[in-house]
Amino acid sequence: MADNLSWLAKRYRPKVLIDIGANDGAYGLYLKKLFGVMEVHVFEPQPKHRESLISKGFIVHSVALADKAGEASFYTNTYDSASSLLPITDICRTEYPKTADSQLSMVQTARLDDELPVPPQDSLIKIDAQGYELPIIQGGRQVVSRALIVLIEMSFQRLYEGQSLFNDVHSELDALGFELAGFLKQYAQESTGQPLFAHCAYIRRI
Repeated sequence: MADNLSWLAKRYRPKVLIDIGANDGAYGLYLKKLFGVMEVHVFEPQPKHRESLISKGFIVHSVALADKAGEASFYTNTYDSASSLLPITDICRTEYPKTADSQLSMVQTARLDDELPVPPQDSLIKIDAQGYELPIIQGGRQVVSRALIVLIEMSFQRLYEGQSLFNDVHSELDALGFELAGFLKQYAQESTGQPLFAHCAYIRRI
């Protein structure tokens, strides 16, 4: 995710951060300090990160967010940040060879609306879920619709099998009352220059 969000921090002071796909919590800690957030909920299914997240004072939800509760296969990638509920595609392997290997395990899934049944008002939501953005939003419409800011990674080409691309995710956020404020970072295929994915900022429409 982007490391220059001062323009957003000057305009908004959310009290709650919802970090979806928290990993070890380093970026969540950056957002907490930048925006002066008082309360942080982190969602991360990988057990190895739990102690690190707790040590940072976060409220830890050890589940993978989805559009329904249950159990699902999880692909733990040797390149940790690429771990996902979805397997990677050939495009991803070609562009990022370090993502080629992963191990399969089972994780608990949950809906964001069930995990936070009283949706925080005017929150900051960060979603970095490696291709699973749309089901997460669909399972958390009540929570997402009350946010001030959504920071999200979205793809223009499929890096994960079955993932929804930019247009579908954008349409869902638009329907929930958000407008695209800008691309924070964009990444392209080295061989062709065609865009692969981008880090995007959405703000609630006034």
